[in-house]
Amino acid sequence: MSPVARHLTRRSVLRGAGALAGGLALSSAVTDRAEAAAPWPQDRLATGGATTVDPGQFLSEAQLRAWSVALDAMGMRATGYPVHEHYIDVLIDRLRRVGVHDVRAEAVPFTRWTVGSWSLEVDRVVVPSASYVPYSGTTAPDGVTGPLVHVDTTTASPAGSLAGKIALFDVPDAPVAYSTMESIAYDVYDPQHQIDPSAKYVRPWGGVADLIAFLDTLPASGAVGCIGIIGLPAAGAHGSYYPYDGVIRRVPGVFVDAEVGTRLRTRAAAGATARVTLTATTQHTASRNVVGSIPGRSDEIVILNSHTDGPNAVEDNGPDTIVAMAQYLTRLPREALPRTIMVSFTTGHFHGGLGQVAFVRQHRTTTLPRTACAVTLEHLGSLEWDEDAEGRMALTGKPELGVVFVPENETMVSAAMTALRRAGAGRTMALRPYVATPGSPNGYGWPGEGTQLWTDGHVMTMNYITGPTYLLNWGIPTVDKCDFARMRREAVAFTEMVLALCRAPRASLATLDLPAL
Repeated sequence: MSPVARHLTRRSVLRGAGALAGGLALSSAVTDRAEAAAPWPQDRLATGGATTVDPGQFLSEAQLRAWSVALDAMGMRATGYPVHEHYIDVLIDRLRRVGVHDVRAEAVPFTRWTVGSWSLEVDRVVVPSASYVPYSGTTAPDGVTGPLVHVDTTTASPAGSLAGKIALFDVPDAPVAYSTMESIAYDVYDPQHQIDPSAKYVRPWGGVADLIAFLDTLPASGAVGCIGIIGLPAAGAHGSYYPYDGVIRRVPGVFVDAEVGTRLRTRAAAGATARVTLTATTQHTASRNVVGSIPGRSDEIVILNSHTDGPNAVEDNGPDTIVAMAQYLTRLPREALPRTIMVSFTTGHFHGGLGQVAFVRQHRTTTLPRTACAVTLEHLGSLEWDEDAEGRMALTGKPELGVVFVPENETMVSAAMTALRRAGAGRTMALRPYVATPGSPNGYGWPGEGTQLWTDGHVMTMNYITGPTYLLNWGIPTVDKCDFARMRREAVAFTEMVLALCRAPRASLATLDLPAL
């Protein structure tokens, strides 16, 4: 057994309060060290600093790295878990330290699904699993046992056809041609010509909608458990955390990597018996959104948003980036800001967007009517990490593709592309929303944190996001997969962009003035 396989087997046996408490203590210690990683610029800024951002007055690359090290040390920040709530407290403290006004938490009630332990056996032999399928129900401590049957996710299993069986399936990844992405792009920034239109964008979680559809058919089929095969080596499959729609299902499942999956297909054909164990509990509790303000000359608002839960430091480094941006913005004269900037950190991204939905509901008649636009930032500085020719996960030497989703508004598209070019962000695109969403002002949304501000709140919103292979993996390091110099350049450029949006006439931000899909 490889060292990675031994590691996965050990990690997949038990999770619980002890491990969670240990992780919380470690993350607290690392967080304390991270707060003093490098000197912070303290000068009061002149009015001209609201037009052109001086990088010398911005938090250092070392500080951004230190915060990411602390975030990696926290591990999985599942929605409402103690580690996640600890990070929310850290962010509240950081926002207050950098001078954001009226920082407060807003309760978001929900039902938390908490994993206990999980394991997989085939013919009574322990098999290494990569992770559990989140929200996939629970078993008794001795698990569920049944014949192992390989099934096709593209064909619905008839009712009762899998009664008493364990369904083995290949996790759909739904490749998308880069040319398809370019067809819905307003603009493409690719200075090093790293986008091959004939190639395909493939990520293990890319077919999450198809995965959800398949999982939802399992109860009627009679399956008592399931095993999803992720088409990556062990290092790439480890800690996979999707789907994260917050829907608690009744057929417990685990994930395995490609090599283990190949063996299990053979065992299924030979009539093997499998045992899946996944203990979990549910509890009615609450998490918290966090809001604060940087006052400007008027009560019109530009929202600066990200989410706080996630499995690793890249998912999501948006809040720490926004704290760095706020450290600059709060040192500007109030008269230099035509609009007030609201900082919004939402919970529940990994519970079906719960926090953003709650924010829209709670602020629909107060904040949102005064909001000119919103900017959501996620996953900055990420590097591409993929399977190489030798079957190992490795950095490719390229930046991860970045996209900015923007409704059909010329002012916001222009502002986004100007920022990406200034940042030297590498291969990036500004894309139209493409996920059909009834009730949205243009009928579409996108798969990112800011989408509910647009689809539910009808606020003109842009969302910068990247989607590296490791985006949804807990238990793996990501500090080595982030270019902090680029992350800092992006933060500086997005700060200048937010300031430009503060100056843009309200009318220019209120219309869909570009061609739709």
